[in-house]
Amino acid sequence: MTTMKRRDFLTRAAAAGGAVFASNPVWAQQGDTPPTPKRGWASRPGKVEILFKAPGLSGNGMQCTEEGIWTIDVAGSRTDTPGRCKVYLSSYAGKLLHELSPEGIGPSGVGVDQEHRTIWIGSTYSREIIRSDAKTGETIEKHFTPGAGVIYKRDSDTSPRPDTYGASVRPRAVSDAGGGGGRRGAGGQAPAPAQNAGQATADGLGVGRGGAVAGNPGPPAPGTGAHGQQVQNGKLWIAVPPARMIYRMNPVTWTVEHMFPTVGYRPHGIGIETSDAKYLWEADTNMGAFFKRDMVTGEVVDAIVLPDGSPFPHGASVWKGYIYWVDDVGGGLAPICRVKI
Repeated sequence: MTTMKRRDFLTRAAAAGGAVFASNPVWAQQGDTPPTPKRGWASRPGKVEILFKAPGLSGNGMQCTEEGIWTIDVAGSRTDTPGRCKVYLSSYAGKLLHELSPEGIGPSGVGVDQEHRTIWIGSTYSREIIRSDAKTGETIEKHFTPGAGVIYKRDSDTSPRPDTYGASVRPRAVSDAGGGGGRRGAGGQAPAPAQNAGQATADGLGVGRGGAVAGNPGPPAPGTGAHGQQVQNGKLWIAVPPARMIYRMNPVTWTVEHMFPTVGYRPHGIGIETSDAKYLWEADTNMGAFFKRDMVTGEVVDAIVLPDGSPFPHGASVWKGYIYWVDDVGGGLAPICRVKI
């Protein structure tokens, strides 16, 4: 039995599929994970438009579609209604169109498939990715989150920006007693007690339950799971802060096909505008910025920095030349905003 040398294999592969690799490099990408992007990328300021308040108590995930804007709300999912959250569909003018109560614990991301039949939920505090029916909210399947765990920091990280917008709109009673938000890690502010009751850890990041076997969730463990969710051409892209990675998943086999490091340690929403897009936009909450990332190399090719005092980007999406986002202020005060790309 002969062993084919790596050089010979690559030569034959290029000869057989070179045209495919050249025309569609996103799906051809294999091999080593790209390195963390180097500092020094170009950036520009963004002009913020505040459109309307998100339905429900909070807004921690977003997806823009032809039907409207989908947002996800923790809605007492760790206290009043354990294991359940709220998902809303609103028009671009702010009219509530649809409401669901799917599974999800402290969710921080929602994505919609291209047929608008199912939604993907980043159930952050159970460290699961949940697929639900977009009409009924019924659970279709659950998966573990790759890279779930405790969010860590590095010496080189940018310090978090102060939450001046939240402080300006949130009544003191809401700040002190909770009210549906959960601005964990933002400007050093503690989580709202109503959203972290009985689940606090030494690092303040809460407790999730791991395990992929139904009915056997496993022991309590520190850490969290995924945030942003985005579907493109049947593949699921997710941002996972504990891993500081953005993954492209094959949702059928639940395997990681490709990944690249995030810019910072608090990535949140991700946005991909079209089915043939070669770039995605990564929102970083602590940095108050959006980063345009090459989906193959992970390179930062553009960045939009929000002015100080702007609503923080949590859930985010890209739609018709704008980045839309929602700030998880809580207390029914979460604004839906946009900035022109």
